[in-house]
Amino acid sequence: MAGIMDAVKKGFGIATKGMGLVLVMIIFNLIWNLASIPLNIAPGENPTPQLTLAVVIFSLLFILTSIFIQGGALASVRDYIKEGKMKLASFAANGMKYYLKLFGVGILVILVIAIVALIAGLIVAATAPLNNVVATNIAILVAITIGVVAGLLYFVPLALAPYALVTDELGVIESMKKSIKVARPLVKTLLLVLLFIVLILIAVAIALIFGFITSLAMGAMPMMAGKILMAVVTSLINGYLGIVMMGSFMTYYLTLSRAK
Repeated sequence: MAGIMDAVKKGFGIATKGMGLVLVMIIFNLIWNLASIPLNIAPGENPTPQLTLAVVIFSLLFILTSIFIQGGALASVRDYIKEGKMKLASFAANGMKYYLKLFGVGILVILVIAIVALIAGLIVAATAPLNNVVATNIAILVAITIGVVAGLLYFVPLALAPYALVTDELGVIESMKKSIKVARPLVKTLLLVLLFIVLILIAVAIALIFGFITSLAMGAMPMMAGKILMAVVTSLINGYLGIVMMGSFMTYYLTLSRAK
């Protein structure tokens, strides 16, 4: 537990001292948050086919751009931890350097999850023709067990693959193998889950506080001004906490890696 709190503390320290990187993340989030405002629909309204297509294209562009930002940010955090300074001048170069590798890791992780989900789904579907509640419940239990086991053995440990890739200059497969290796045995995997939970709880608490204050301010503003204010506040929070989380996970990865 002490290692988890040390990682979180280090993450906040990196974000606080690396405000240049935080500013990059804030600007990135703000651009996309503002651009998404016209795509929002009023409650109760049904999106048109054109709007749905626009949302899909927008989401794909966001994901593809996020990979570039992730590469640059991970390298900056790595440089700060290892050398005591962030080389923001190399941000774009690092974003391009790691782009295809990070994209490959993401695709393979999604593929692994899809295969496990497909197997679990086929097990449940196989009992449907039997029309037997007991058999169906057993199949569901088996499917859930497969999901939990696969999650602890692969999905959770693979969360560290991007950190292994950038920190140790590894390839796609090598980073995934290294990630799984350092996050085992089970106790380390559970601590990784705990780190994620702690960071999420902190993020939720901060979001609730600032969200409440922002909501009060929005009540005295025109609707569009309120949306813009919310976009700005959200970008500030996500930009800062994004580096906190990145710094925390990289610190924890390095701790596990050195222990091997």
